[in-house]
Amino acid sequence: MVLSPEQEWTLVACGLIAHADGIIEVGEWDQALWMLDERLPAEEADTWLALLAHREALQVRLGELSLPPPFFAETILERAWRMALADGRASDEEVWVHDDLAARLGVDAEQTQQWRVQWGAQAQRRGEAVAAFAAMLANADGVADSGERAEFEEVVARLAVEESRRVELAALIDAPPALDEVVGRLAALTPEERAIAMVTLVPLVRSSFGGAAERELVLALAERVAISSSEALRMLDR
Repeated sequence: MVLSPEQEWTLVACGLIAHADGIIEVGEWDQALWMLDERLPAEEADTWLALLAHREALQVRLGELSLPPPFFAETILERAWRMALADGRASDEEVWVHDDLAARLGVDAEQTQQWRVQWGAQAQRRGEAVAAFAAMLANADGVADSGERAEFEEVVARLAVEESRRVELAALIDAPPALDEVVGRLAALTPEERAIAMVTLVPLVRSSFGGAAERELVLALAERVAISSSEALRMLDR
C-alpha cells in the first residue's frame, strides 16, 4: 500500500516530535501508526517502525517529502501535537519541532498557537475519559490490587491534565464511575479521539488488567461509543 503525502507527513512529524526531547515514550510508535486512517500491512509497518527509531533518518525523509494539500496541515499538526502530549506535557524541544513543522506546512505561528490551545483542551477531555475508564478496569473483578493500582497511577501520571485535576482523577481508583458516565465522556469526543483513548488503555488490559472481565468491559464500552467490535478486537489483539 502506497501511503499518501498526508500519511507520510503524519508519521514523520510524529516521529520527530517523539525524538525531540531525546526521550522515547513507551507506546508512542503504536499511537503514531494507529493515527493513520488505514491499517498498514505488517511489512509496511515494520519498515516505518525501523525508520521511526532513527531521528536522523526521519530528518532526511522530511526533506524528501512533497508538501500535502494545504487542507491537511491542521490534521497533521494536530496528530503531531497529540504525540507531544503523550507523556502529559509538551517540552520546549517538542514545541520547537512542532513550530518548525508548522512553518514547513505554511501555517503561521499565531494560528499554530491557537490550535495548540484548542488541542490541549481536547486532550484534557480525553484524559478525563481515560482515567474514568481505567478506574473501572482496575476494579472490574471487584477489587483493585497493588499491581492494578500501580498501573492506574502510571496512566494518570501521563494524562494531559492540570496537576490539581490529576490528584482528583487519581482518587477514582477507590470510587470508579458508572459505565454510563464513562460512555458520556467518550461520546463527547471526536471519533478519532475516542479511538486514541481506547488504544491508550489497551496495554493495561493486556498486562495488569488482562482478564476476560476486562476484555468484555472494553467490548461493551466500544459498542456503546460507536466503535465496532471488529475494531475493538483489533485494538485488543494487536
